[in-house]
Amino acid sequence: MLTRFFTPLRAFWRNRLRPLWDDYEWAVVSCLALLALALGYVGFRDHFAASGEKHSFSDSLYLSLQLFVLQSGAVAAPANLELDLARWLAPLVSAYAAVHALVLLFSEQIRSFRLRFVRDHVIICGLGDKGHLLAKGFIESGARVVIIEEDEKNNRLEQCLREGATKILFGNAPDVDLLRKAEVQRAKYLISVCGDDGDNAEVADRVRGLVKGREGRPLTCLIHIATPELYHLCRRRVLASPGAGSVRLEFFNVFDSGARSLLNEFPIITQACISGGRRPQLVVVGSGPLARSLVFHASAVWRVRFAETGDRLKITLVDAGAPRAAQALSLRFSLVRDVCDLTPLTFEIGSADFLEARFLADATAVYVCCAGDADGLSAALSLLGKLKKTSVPIVLCVAEKSGLAALVHGNLCSTAALPNLRLFGLLDRTCNPDLLPGGTHEVLARLLHEDYLEAQKKAGAAPGSTPSTVPWDELSDEFKESNRLEADHMSVKLEAVGCTVDPLTDYNAESFEFSPTEVETMARMEHERFRAERFLNGWTCGPVRDDAAKINPNLAPWEDLPEGVREYNRDTIRKIPAFLARANLQVSRLK
Repeated sequence: MLTRFFTPLRAFWRNRLRPLWDDYEWAVVSCLALLALALGYVGFRDHFAASGEKHSFSDSLYLSLQLFVLQSGAVAAPANLELDLARWLAPLVSAYAAVHALVLLFSEQIRSFRLRFVRDHVIICGLGDKGHLLAKGFIESGARVVIIEEDEKNNRLEQCLREGATKILFGNAPDVDLLRKAEVQRAKYLISVCGDDGDNAEVADRVRGLVKGREGRPLTCLIHIATPELYHLCRRRVLASPGAGSVRLEFFNVFDSGARSLLNEFPIITQACISGGRRPQLVVVGSGPLARSLVFHASAVWRVRFAETGDRLKITLVDAGAPRAAQALSLRFSLVRDVCDLTPLTFEIGSADFLEARFLADATAVYVCCAGDADGLSAALSLLGKLKKTSVPIVLCVAEKSGLAALVHGNLCSTAALPNLRLFGLLDRTCNPDLLPGGTHEVLARLLHEDYLEAQKKAGAAPGSTPSTVPWDELSDEFKESNRLEADHMSVKLEAVGCTVDPLTDYNAESFEFSPTEVETMARMEHERFRAERFLNGWTCGPVRDDAAKINPNLAPWEDLPEGVREYNRDTIRKIPAFLARANLQVSRLK
């Protein structure tokens, strides 16, 4: 409760008041010092004049200066108002300056001391581009941020401290002692975005051992894996990670997350497709991780249309490495083979064939996903001239929406001649606190809650009639965590009936069906899990629901539940394949 109250206040201080105070701090302090000096001089002059004592200008000024060290204010009563104000203001100014100097002198020791009492903080391992954007985002949201960084000469260190980081620890992120110093046992989130996948994976392994037996809310641990093959391998068992209950482990990849965000912001079905009744024909410039992820997720978006009509999605992949990338996609993902006509063109960026751009003839959208921002800008500007008389959008993917990319984008899009250039910042969209709701567990938890709301609506319950029948963003932490725990337990139920969770490769994954016996087994398991979770949170079973008193009649044993409640549990189990497909996962039977 206190955290929820103070977090917005910290955010307001850091985002609004702190920058203002930093700009004018010493101007204000200097003005107050001069005011105290002037009041002191006037006060001493008038006091001595009233008492008949003779003092020169320099005597009154000297005594006024001594007020700052508490050596001249003891005069015979009564003291006039000016002198009385100066006797308080001058020492306060001196004290503020002294405390400020001590804080600067012992800043490192103070941060270490504060760290012993911090809780529900965010630990970020690695201060590269991704780590810095995440740290800045969390600090701006009011969270306390502890950074672990190996390079003591990293030029972002001082900037993070100015922005409000609680503490920076130096060393290798997987170091157990370093993680203990970061108070990982009491943290809310740990995000590892080191440059090496091995270090990130090792952090996850170390953390699970350190927080084993942690009580209360699990530590949410987000691990960045850059290698696509390793990322998909890690996601295979993300819902069944050891240590469930202490750690909620999530793996993420900025290219995978970025491709999904890119297609949400710039869909493959453009206005030109809708108005002209045309089938989308995409051009993807590049063959790196983002381009490959974009092809896969475009196929995933299209699979519903393909299942209904049989129309295949046409994608042209343009790059020197396009044939190799196209072959890898077709071999790894049956989805791409089944729903797409993927055509690779081996053109170097800037070559004569590329500049001629015949591949744009029937394009409905162009996505430029080059490895470097400079190459991407060059490619986008070259293609813009070929499409300036059309409404076909060119989406330029850059690392961040800043610098040269933003300047060029602003200049071009401000003219009516080239209105079809769009800019997408990969790290801007993936490396911020909003990344957390995109994790597998969080996606599943939200889907479970949406399904619950729909069931309550069909049963006649008015929205907001109970604390649990409100939208996700208005839901209390207790009920949000309840949905997360149900998502965590999904793999346990699946394993009990001989199934597992795999990355999504089958576009018919949503149609997976459990047998009636499997549905009954998993529905009972979920109800028993739900009862245990509610009882641990102080709820009891009673004849009439009372959320204030934590009484729920649906906490009765399975055999005593009304048939309608039991059927709701069964129906939720039947929807597991659809829920997982929305999170790019699928149910598979164990051989």
